[in-house]
Amino acid sequence: MIKKLLACVIGLALSTSAIADDHAVSMRDSDDWTTRKGLRFGYNYVSGGERSDKIISPHMFAIGFESQQTMSGGDWLDLLFVQNVTISGLEQSLVIPSANVLVGFEINDSLQLAVGANATIYDPADDNNYVHLVSAIGWTQAAGHFSVPVHLIYIPDVNEYWRLAVTTGVNW
Repeated sequence: MIKKLLACVIGLALSTSAIADDHAVSMRDSDDWTTRKGLRFGYNYVSGGERSDKIISPHMFAIGFESQQTMSGGDWLDLLFVQNVTISGLEQSLVIPSANVLVGFEINDSLQLAVGANATIYDPADDNNYVHLVSAIGWTQAAGHFSVPVHLIYIPDVNEYWRLAVTTGVNW
């Protein structure tokens, strides 16, 4: 368990984000990179979670932090990079951390489509499946100096313990 946690922490420490300014308030850096970062919270559902002896309910609260970088495409399409760290299961006295790294597109500074890798130290099937595909779609609405994202996330699993999440939060 310590080795898995240490591997996640080292992986997170080695993944650094691009440095830029707030995309939602149209503050552009000279090299066309922008960034948003902020807190996330929401809901996770683990299909088949009721079969697991480790989690009490398949319905879980999630809280985390996310960083997004975009490279301007010059018109309506931007390249999108997302890094996210989330902890789920706190309402069940569990700490289930996961990390996501995604690449995708942002359309008209609002609609986001991305796919990438998810890593967690928890496998409800106990088959050592700690890395998964993650796909996401989201909408980010400008709100003055902030922005409010709403994301739908799907993480498939080979043992049918797929996960579905809905998150929101605030970016700065």
